[in-house]
Amino acid sequence: MPDHAAAHIAFQEPLPAAEGLPDASLPLSLEQAVDASLAQNPDLVALRGTEPVSRAALGVARAYPFNPFVQLQATPFEHAPSAVVGANPGLYNYVLLMHTMELAHQSRYRERAGVSDLQRVRWTVRQAELLNMAQTERLFFTALYQRGLRDLARALADSNAELASTLTRQLEKGQASAADVAVAKLDRQSTERQVYLADANYQTALLDLRRQLNLPSGMDFAPVGDLTAWRWLPATGRNPVSAPVGVGPARAAPSETIAEFAAARPDVMAARADLATARANAGLANAARVPNLQIGPYYQRDDFGTTYYGFRSQFDVPVANNGRPLLRQREAELSQRQLTLRQIERRARLEAEAAIERYERARQLVEQIAGDGGNDVPDELRRLEELFHEREIEVQRIVLARNSMFLVRRAQLDALNEVAQAAAAVTAATGLPPTALVAPRAPRVVPGSGPGAMHNAK
Repeated sequence: MPDHAAAHIAFQEPLPAAEGLPDASLPLSLEQAVDASLAQNPDLVALRGTEPVSRAALGVARAYPFNPFVQLQATPFEHAPSAVVGANPGLYNYVLLMHTMELAHQSRYRERAGVSDLQRVRWTVRQAELLNMAQTERLFFTALYQRGLRDLARALADSNAELASTLTRQLEKGQASAADVAVAKLDRQSTERQVYLADANYQTALLDLRRQLNLPSGMDFAPVGDLTAWRWLPATGRNPVSAPVGVGPARAAPSETIAEFAAARPDVMAARADLATARANAGLANAARVPNLQIGPYYQRDDFGTTYYGFRSQFDVPVANNGRPLLRQREAELSQRQLTLRQIERRARLEAEAAIERYERARQLVEQIAGDGGNDVPDELRRLEELFHEREIEVQRIVLARNSMFLVRRAQLDALNEVAQAAAAVTAATGLPPTALVAPRAPRVVPGSGPGAMHNAK
């Protein structure tokens, strides 16, 4: 897990004012968001408070539960019977010191149960941290996706505004019809409304991320990154970018990889620790069937001055309660924990298999879109814009072409959002950190590409 102290340096130099951001905002990378969430999320902070309690409970289990006890009795005032009148009786008194001895090593089982319960609590905290990391990853990617939709809607709105302005100038020169200008203005108004809605969705995504990170309401931040600027790696458990030179990707079979992921999940480890606790409790119940022995030295002096020295012992006779009912209960709990562990292992395997299958399918789709030139503006659109400015085609064709380009870019963002959300699901199902699935993509500059390319012609 990342170092929690990194959250204190998560925000350093402010970013320069970006398009769509009224003021400079503090940068927030994915790694910084995960660190801040692990350190500051209220649910995690409260859950970590259970570990000291379990650690103290282990100390209680290691302490011997019985203390020696002493009995004292003395009768300084006695009424002598008539048969012994004139006798010189002594002071009647006795002292008894006894200690309870556990004969079946019950302390050993109590300590095992305490150790297992502490391990269960620790693995439960790790599982909560894993789910928190996956949720932070999911919300961070959602914010990037909503920002991409907002920027795309703004680019289309700027294109339609430029188109309406061009047609208005042409109308003044008698080179365009009033109907074309009216259609262009309606398209501009429609896309402007879409920009408002997209910006509202982006602000909602930022609010969700702020709540997850437990950031103050007055802190402005901007997620750093772009879904189109990342390369999505295979979910093999190894990051090929950081692998040594000459070492290829992992060759493990998918079933073996999934089994390793499922076996190492924190919730599976917590269930195993819970099973160990139940086994120790069953052993303790069985050992408790052996009665404890109370034994210790004994001293007594009677009223005739006779002194007695010896030992006294005491133990329960298991007649009314022989310990079998409690043992049967603990054995039933042990069987239930075994069944629970098998089902959790099966669920972990199914979840890991489904998450990896979803991620690989989405990753292949993104690679296919990138291979088809999904980031480029088609030459046909640029040619149509040139023909429009030369007044050789009607405005409706430009509008249709730009809307089609908007849908293409929207489909690309949807595919990237799907692979990003699938990566977060892989983190939750397998424990793979985001750095094992995401790597920076080499910068690639294409003339005329980008959201503003839809209105690059003047």
